[in-house]
Amino acid sequence: MTKRIARISSYIEDDEKVIDVGCDSCLLSIMLAKRGIYSVASDLRENIIENAKEKIDDNLKKYITFRVGDGITLKESENNYTLVLAGMGTYLMVNILKNTTKTFKKIITISNNNHDILRKEFLHLGYIVEAEEIIKEKNKFYNLIIFTKGNKKYSEKDLIIGLNHQNIPLLKEKNKELIKKYQNIINKINDSEKIKELERTIKILESSI
Repeated sequence: MTKRIARISSYIEDDEKVIDVGCDSCLLSIMLAKRGIYSVASDLRENIIENAKEKIDDNLKKYITFRVGDGITLKESENNYTLVLAGMGTYLMVNILKNTTKTFKKIITISNNNHDILRKEFLHLGYIVEAEEIIKEKNKFYNLIIFTKGNKKYSEKDLIIGLNHQNIPLLKEKNKELIKKYQNIINKINDSEKIKELERTIKILESSI
């Protein structure tokens, strides 16, 4: 996951404050601390946080606040943070954002499926796509999406393919794989409505390659 973490870090400016929800081994917070960037490393699992505390150098710890909790663990007085949601599914990301009163100037997500749903649900919650980047790691495709506050109308093509992609060759490679996947599904099912939906999606994906 180091490659994905490095790409997340590249989209964070030196003057930002970050909360990483589901921080796992706190790799992002460590990377940011080396740049002098303050972050909150938050995870539901207490043992993850304790293990991270033991392994992180004291000089870096001053840039990291460790918290155990479910969802957004920012205090009432803590505002203007960049939210990072990585290493979890789309539906969990949506639920986390739905269950907070906090707003964020930027949200960075990485997941490997259901990106159309993620774009649609985040739009309903007041966030629009600023940029996207496809990352390939261990033969799997991940979609990094940067969201910012805003309101916009998305077409079906926008929701399926995304917007403002930074790596077009990898986007095309990923979409070719998706087309193969959906064609295989069509060959195995008898649901006419589902087949129509997949065929429509395939046509949209084909328009991007």
